[in-house]
Amino acid sequence: MITLHNESLTVEIDELGAQPHSIKRNDNGIEYLWQGDPASWKRQAPVLFPFVGRLKDNQYTFDGKTYHQSQHGFARERQFTVVDKTDDRVVLELHSDDESRKVFPFEFVLKITYKLDDDQLTVNYNVKNPGDRSLIYAIGAHPGFNVPVTADGTFENVELSVSPAEEYSRILLKPPYNDSYHPQLIDMTKPLAINHELFNDDAIIYKTAGSDFNVTLHDKTIDHGVNVSTKGTKYVGIWSTYPTEANFVCIEPWWGIADNVEADGLLLHKQDMSRLAPGQDRDYDFSIKPF
Repeated sequence: MITLHNESLTVEIDELGAQPHSIKRNDNGIEYLWQGDPASWKRQAPVLFPFVGRLKDNQYTFDGKTYHQSQHGFARERQFTVVDKTDDRVVLELHSDDESRKVFPFEFVLKITYKLDDDQLTVNYNVKNPGDRSLIYAIGAHPGFNVPVTADGTFENVELSVSPAEEYSRILLKPPYNDSYHPQLIDMTKPLAINHELFNDDAIIYKTAGSDFNVTLHDKTIDHGVNVSTKGTKYVGIWSTYPTEANFVCIEPWWGIADNVEADGLLLHKQDMSRLAPGQDRDYDFSIKPF
């Protein structure tokens, strides 16, 4: 486990999956990150790569060959290598190899940088194509946060607000696939009261369409919470388990999405995939600010 610290924060990063394991403010000692529970959701903050969401029948076809791949890709199950480390910053890398090529026939380098910037954790995903053909992929984040923040609060006394505070297209799910051809408007000009039934059709997905988008979970009982600031996302998902009720909510910046209900299984046709020419790389950024 890797520990980062500065005057404001202490953060732990797990080399397995290069995911945050703990986010605490030094002034109050509160744990903001969900700690995982096999009874509801065993994970904490997985990195989603090279797919976001589920593929139809957990498979896709490319160059006439069918590949099998579980939900959200394989990066969350792989051991990353630390390539740089200071007190308040760490850089981890994952490279394509014989194991990854069995399920994803592309060359890639995925570099993840976590840095403490005053009272927030900044996150950068960098994807590079070291191969000789176009790299086709999606990427996203899936951090879960304790709701309520402490035992003094209640799940139903937490509000979710977004900025800009306006109406957004909500992409509906026919779980586990998206139904983007029939979006609904969701009014976010005022905070949304959190309750477990909100997630009876899986995630609430905001179509952010490349704009900057900020999400805040505010525990009104103790006046603490967390803000996730995204840059250039295509979508942001809000999710918790249902009908199993657990005390967490995920705020998920996505540069990609699950297969559409009408997907034909061909990778070249898959919705909202990114492409990198040989030698190119691309950055994806967001930040987490506990308060």
